[in-house]
Amino acid sequence: MTEGYIAGSVAGAAGLVVGHPFDTIKVRLQTSQVYNGFSHCCRKIIVDEGARTLYKGMLAPLAGVSAMNAVFFGAYTGVLQYVDTDMETPKISSTFIAGTVSGLLAGFISGPTELIKCRLQVSGTLDKKRGNIDVIRHILKTEGIGGMRRGLGITVSRELVSCGFYFATYEWMIQWFRGPHKRIDELTPIHMIFAGGISGMLSWGINYPIDVVKSRIQIDGMDGPEGTRARMIVSKSMKATTGGVDCTEECQLR
Repeated sequence: MTEGYIAGSVAGAAGLVVGHPFDTIKVRLQTSQVYNGFSHCCRKIIVDEGARTLYKGMLAPLAGVSAMNAVFFGAYTGVLQYVDTDMETPKISSTFIAGTVSGLLAGFISGPTELIKCRLQVSGTLDKKRGNIDVIRHILKTEGIGGMRRGLGITVSRELVSCGFYFATYEWMIQWFRGPHKRIDELTPIHMIFAGGISGMLSWGINYPIDVVKSRIQIDGMDGPEGTRARMIVSKSMKATTGGVDCTEECQLR
């Protein structure tokens, strides 16, 4: 149990370090209309703000990796044991239920860390020396303690949907690789990596529109040009829903 927890924390931290620059570009694209696409956004950030800006906001989620893993995998295992008697070959529906519950609980941890991360990721042109503590102080000063809960509901929704589909897809692929005769310990690391990669891609593909709206809501309370632009984009997206237009249409990558 302890070894699995440590391994999960190290793997989670490594994933954050590798993936954070892509996440920064994602958030910029989600919350701004000044970029023409991924390569243009990446190039503009590096040229105008420096390559280090791509890692801005990484400390908050990195600090929460251990807590996220404890809640995430602990809740998943506990719920799965409760809803299914066969832990080696559980029902896909059972893994979906366990995944949604673990995502629901983990969302309450990732909500505040995502808020700080997103604020820092879009503030590169405002203050290059701004850090996590500065963001927290500014939120408490201008928005009160309630400001730390901005976007919490939709973050929880994102985690709930994402985790449910992730675990269900992962278990389905593992069982498909095993077939009727193989034991789970006969699978190779390649099987696990492939199952995890496909599951992650599918869960993000389904969940992405929610993530777009989440990013826009969380930076909506910012001061300065980035905050003003975010409020305009959020307003435009929300108005689209009242006119019978799917919100995700306004929230696609440009």
